[in-house]
Amino acid sequence: MIAVTGGAGPDVVFDGVGGEIGRAAFEVTARGGRFSVHGASSGTATVIDPAQAQQRGVTVIGIEQLPAFGPHMLRWGAQIMAEAAAGRIRPVIGQTFPLDRAADAHASIENRSGLGKTLLLI
Repeated sequence: MIAVTGGAGPDVVFDGVGGEIGRAAFEVTARGGRFSVHGASSGTATVIDPAQAQQRGVTVIGIEQLPAFGPHMLRWGAQIMAEAAAGRIRPVIGQTFPLDRAADAHASIENRSGLGKTLLLI
């Protein structure tokens, strides 16, 4: 991920795995970025030392904060779509599959072999 971002790391990381993978994801989060803990499929949620996050200027968003996002969702959605339409935000498309290979696409996602988004082409 560092190479894809020119060495800076991603500005926003959504950690749904936790454990060692979540910790590694925090380590590559860009200085001044945001790290969202919203799952623990590994069995344990990622725990970030507040002092370490503050030192790097990383805002850590915990799963307990998600209900407070509701009132802001429409405004934030409009803002992010405007940024994407203006070309200032671009997803990393790591791989594409024709629709008839959807099972292969799902297998790739499940075994975590892809970087970025996996798209089905129709």
